Amino acid sequence: MYKLLCQLFLAVIGLDLPEEVFEETLYWLLQGARKDRAVIDRNVKQFSLMTPHQLQIVGWPKEYIVSKTKKGRVKVHSILISEKFKQMFHTHKGETFSPCHRYIKLWRDSSGEEQVRVILYFNSLEDKEKTKNLILTHPGFKNIHEDKKLKYNLSVFDYSHMCSCVICSKFMPSHAERLQINGRDAVIFEQHRNFGTTLSNKDDWNHLLSHELICVECLYSKERQGRNRLNMYSIDHFKYGYGTINSPEERKRINISYSLEVEKPDMKNIPHFDKFRWETPLDYCGSVRYMLDKYSIFYWHPSLTADEYIRYQEYKSLQYLKNADPLVDDDYPEDDYSEDDYSEDDYSEDDL
Repeated sequence: MYKLLCQLFLAVIGLDLPEEVFEETLYWLLQGARKDRAVIDRNVKQFSLMTPHQLQIVGWPKEYIVSKTKKGRVKVHSILISEKFKQMFHTHKGETFSPCHRYIKLWRDSSGEEQVRVILYFNSLEDKEKTKNLILTHPGFKNIHEDKKLKYNLSVFDYSHMCSCVICSKFMPSHAERLQINGRDAVIFEQHRNFGTTLSNKDDWNHLLSHELICVECLYSKERQGRNRLNMYSIDHFKYGYGTINSPEERKRINISYSLEVEKPDMKNIPHFDKFRWETPLDYCGSVRYMLDKYSIFYWHPSLTADEYIRYQEYKSLQYLKNADPLVDDDYPEDDYSEDDYSEDDYSEDDL
């Protein structure tokens, strides 16, 4: 079945079917009734339209969320495809940079209130940044809707970084799709990632979306982690950096400038080991965030190769165990009582 879907995926969108998409989404849909096959068709098409450059547009007035045009089109959708919206937010200095795909979801929350989620997908990071800046700098709108004055400001939430591997930047469409359809806003998952917490203690999508995203190829590969050290994503810097946000050039520049504040470890006195406890740099700290934190004992200086970092961390952990205070028996009470000190007669049924 997987090979068949790979061929269909390649025929429809010209790309291979990511294995994680099959295992985490399509496989489970195939277990249902035949009517669920339509869901597969819709999801395959949806994956083909996704890009890693995404903007969520927020700030829509309630009146636009619940109303429709004379042609029956959702008012928000009508605004998005209008020429006025295009001139305001997708055109600058004679250059046009329209999104390649628009996603709109309407639903009711637990209180019964209508909600909308609008996500724009762009072909390039530069196009996304231009639209984002135009929306953020817009003074706001004053419109008349059904004889009612509406005053509102649109804003954007950029969560492109939440759908790509924090090590190699590989785009993960399965995570993008789950952020789309989730009833919770993506900013909630980002907050959990920032604080190292989780929205769910179960092994479900809410738990996966709460943690930093690492593709399978990078998770178990020392070589990929070493090759992409300067491309690693730090939540403390890259989203609100300077220049072209979150671009490969920006990641490299920030990682290098950050390392200038930290002295390179001297590897001359670090012994070689025949065997290591862990196979990859990530195994030693468990989080990319720790490897990029200059105040962390797990900071990975970019001048160290993956093998050198592993050797350095192995040495430090052994030194820590060597210098740890030994347990002192005098700190614990002695078990000097005998069996005669306690008997069944000392207890009644009420004590049990």
